[in-house]
Amino acid sequence: MNPDRPHILLIDDDQDLQHAITMILGPDRYDITCCTTGAGGLEAMRHRRPDLVLLDIMLASPREGLQVACQMRQDANLRDIPIIFMSAINEQIGSEYAKEVCPIALQADMFLEKPLDAATLREAVTWVLEQRARGGTP
Repeated sequence: MNPDRPHILLIDDDQDLQHAITMILGPDRYDITCCTTGAGGLEAMRHRRPDLVLLDIMLASPREGLQVACQMRQDANLRDIPIIFMSAINEQIGSEYAKEVCPIALQADMFLEKPLDAATLREAVTWVLEQRARGGTP
């Protein structure tokens, strides 16, 4: 744990993808914490506040990621943490689905479709973190 590096919380139930994302983002650039469940992710972010959450929409249940985002946006201590959704479903379908589950879950900062492209992931993470560092919202 290095306080000089941004802390990213990755919530995805695919441990191979967790490993790949950790390698893509580089352990020398970010502190990355991985969780496989939404509940574990919420607990982790309450224990150590991340600078960014990478969140799979469909975890153990198809709604779990959206429910995590919804709980984050309803919690005064977590609502301003940026979220990048990652999903095998496209953004349009994900948005429609989110409207049914929890409309405020749509307040994610970005949506990336799986399979993830390494360059796109790095650019998205860098951009969202830079926007937040400037005091803006992406």
